[in-house]
Parts: sequence; structure tokens; C-alpha cells
Amino acid sequence: MSMTPAERGLRADAERNRRRLLDAAEALFRERGLEVGVAEIAERAGVGRGTLFRNFASKQDLIAAIVVERMREAVEEARGLLDADDPGEALFEFLWSIAGRQQLDRGLFEAVGDAWLVNDDIRAAHAEVVGVMGQLLERAQKAGAVRADVGAMDVLIMFKGVCEAACAFAHVDSEIVRRQLGLLRAALRADPAPQPLRGRAPTLDDVERAAHQPTTPIKPATTPIKPATPVKPAASAH
Repeated sequence: MSMTPAERGLRADAERNRRRLLDAAEALFRERGLEVGVAEIAERAGVGRGTLFRNFASKQDLIAAIVVERMREAVEEARGLLDADDPGEALFEFLWSIAGRQQLDRGLFEAVGDAWLVNDDIRAAHAEVVGVMGQLLERAQKAGAVRADVGAMDVLIMFKGVCEAACAFAHVDSEIVRRQLGLLRAALRADPAPQPLRGRAPTLDDVERAAHQPTTPIKPATTPIKPATPVKPAASAH
């Protein structure tokens, strides 16, 4: 049954209100952290608290919705790289990109914690990330750019280790993320030839200092984290 004009108008209003809430929450979280209250989020969005809770049962659900959006944005970016001329560079460009996203939105991802185990939307978005990562990885393996004995979850587990290192050592060396991603790339390469690494190797003193200092939020990089040579889309067959 088709909707009446009035019903379509109500649905459009509801979608606009949801979008306003997501945008307002994201802006406030970045300005002041995740402790911002729901009343202030609703005020920034120009809606009442009742509208907020009709869209999101709790602030945790609002945070989870933003995380899902971030994950699906990453998926769309990865799909855009599936036709790149250089499959190996496409895979590593995607890894560089999601590293930048993790730095920018680390608080959001930490806030949901293990919620993806019970949140259907997060689980679905996570499955999409794993799926498209598998496609990029398979293309890179077929091109001989990446070793053939690793899977998408291998890559994501290693990537998580990079993010943990970045969190723990950001105050020690601003290049730590790039350095660890360089090591990840070297580990995945089919060609064992060593590649130059950024930054310096952490020392035991660095580890001990990190263990006794509070974690410092990572500031977004001043320049995008990208490979040295951008990947160009394949030329059209027409």
C-alpha cells in the first residue's frame, strides 16, 4: 500500500530529525567528548528530548548509530577501490584510511566496546567491513602483491594491534601509527624486500613510561594518512 502525501511528509520529518540528532551528537562529542548529555544534544539538534528518545532509546544507542555510519562509510570507500589499477596499493590505501578514521573517532569505537556482539546493526556493519576487506585482499593476492596465506580477519586483527599501539604510544612518538602500519604492510607483502619505516623503534623505557601514564587521546593527523602514490581508478572499457 502506497503512503499518502501526509504520511510521506511525516516520514521525511522523522528522517530529518534523526539526521539532525546524529549530526548534533557527532559535533558535540568532538567538541567536548562523550560526556555531553542528551538534553544538550537535543537542543543542538533543535528537537525535544522526546524526539531524541523516539529515535534512540539511550545515548549508547545514539553512539552506536554513529559508529555504524562510520563503518558503512568505510565500506563505501573500500568498494570504490575494488576497480583500482593497482590491487595491492588499493588494499593498503584502505588500511591507511581506516587508521585515520580510528584516530578521529577512537572515543566512539571505545564507547561501544563489545556492543557489536549484541547490536544487530553493528554486527551487520562489521560483517560488511570484513566482507569488503576480503574482496580487496583477494584482488591483492591474485595480483601477487600480498602473501596468499592470510585472510581478512588476519588483517583486521593485526590492524587492531596497530590501533592499540597508537593509543598507548601517541605521547611518545607522533609517527608511531605510520610506523606500525608500515610494519603491517611489510608483514603482508608477498615480496620480502624490506621497506623503509617511519619514526623510530620504541624502547623498553617507552613501554614503561606508557604503562605509568594515562592514555592521551590521539589528535587527528594534520595531513591525511595516505600512501605516497594515490591509487587511480581503472580506465573505462568504453
